[in-house]
Amino acid sequence: MKLRRPKVKAETPVESPLDSLGLRLHNLRCLQGTTQLSLAEQLGVGQTALSHMERRDDILLSTLRAYIEALGGRLHVAATFPNGDSVPLIGDASWQPAIVAPGMAGEYQLSLPSILGPKQLPPSRDVIFSIRPTHASKILDGTKTVELRRRFTGGIRPGTLALIYTTSPTSALTGFAWIQEVQRLAVPDLWETHRAAACLRKGDFEAYFSGLERGYAIVLTSAKPLSRPVGLPELRERFGFEPPQSYQYASPNMRGLVEHDWPQASH
Repeated sequence: MKLRRPKVKAETPVESPLDSLGLRLHNLRCLQGTTQLSLAEQLGVGQTALSHMERRDDILLSTLRAYIEALGGRLHVAATFPNGDSVPLIGDASWQPAIVAPGMAGEYQLSLPSILGPKQLPPSRDVIFSIRPTHASKILDGTKTVELRRRFTGGIRPGTLALIYTTSPTSALTGFAWIQEVQRLAVPDLWETHRAAACLRKGDFEAYFSGLERGYAIVLTSAKPLSRPVGLPELRERFGFEPPQSYQYASPNMRGLVEHDWPQASH
């Protein structure tokens, strides 16, 4: 008997005389064809927290930017004066330099604001992937340089740090790489372009992308294993970490686990 995934009922935009900011975001998400659960996973928050936000009107600007970027857009805010001058406040000018990946000087990474409010540390733009042991080993020895995903988040810039969490039976943070590029391609083009670098058999590829027209290729560079793998019990105790099903933004404190291991080329 073949099991089928339950169908998710598509949401439609809602009209309201209040027309709150949260409702506008809800409608924007629906128009983009993104489910609330999918967006919550991209932001690394619970679906309940996201649902509450979509009913509010007093939303932090940092939270608003995170929401828009997770949908693949860019938020632009400008101050306009009576003389016609317009001064950008949020947009391209807001990108601040961070630690730069080897060979990627000039590419910057932006901190991802917290969607839960200002009282907790905002998660960084660092991404942590859950990867099976066989594929994780190939990434860390340089054999596999492309990670394929059915879904991925928007707003990821070249030079973003990718942390590698190797799933069971290893169950540990085992290494890292740098994201060189993210490509969204038609599924046949994904296979033709990246089949060698992805180290995936065609049958497995077709099963993974079944039912999709497009997918994502995350091109990785400068992969390196950690000198000391960090097991799941330690990750839970120190960072409250739970392994994502696919990926999530990493706690900013997790970067300290890998900083001493990466090349000194950026000095």
